[in-house]
Amino acid sequence: MQTTTIVAPGMRLLAVVLWVVAVALVPIALLSGGSPWLTPVPSLFIAFVAWAVLWRPRFELTPEHLRIVDVRRTSTYTWRRVTEVRTKYGIEVVSSEGVRRTWLATRRTARLRALVDGQPGGADHLDVDTAAERMLAFVPAPPTQDGPPPATVTAAPITHRTHGWTVLAMIVLGVAASMAAAQL
Repeated sequence: MQTTTIVAPGMRLLAVVLWVVAVALVPIALLSGGSPWLTPVPSLFIAFVAWAVLWRPRFELTPEHLRIVDVRRTSTYTWRRVTEVRTKYGIEVVSSEGVRRTWLATRRTARLRALVDGQPGGADHLDVDTAAERMLAFVPAPPTQDGPPPATVTAAPITHRTHGWTVLAMIVLGVAASMAAAQL
């Protein structure tokens, strides 16, 4: 099986619009006689937030694991640890660690798109339920246990990597953009 990446095309379109706006603000401000440093800082903040909040979030489905890339962190779940994918309020992944609500599909009406490596014909358009079904197809059936449990158990990892530099950059750029906007 190949890697499937699920993204939200509406969020990505909004990110592109914000990037265009961020780029357009710089010459407009410079031509209107403003300070050359006041507009690039808010524009940089807008562009960075568009990338971190709207463009980067995604689900990556591989035969080995589910990777959820959100604003604050990237979590990687071995499929054996995923017990359920719920769609009551968007996509929620249930594992032995509990429920993980995702940034990508926070509501049931979210439109998604699945990109499969090497698949001809482009992306598949999905709704939340179809995306959850595609994710559940990777979850193995629980093993039947006849007799005592095995003597040794291989750990199935769940890893979380915090996007600390992203959060810090958004805070610093947000403060700097606010200060620059106050100067305008």
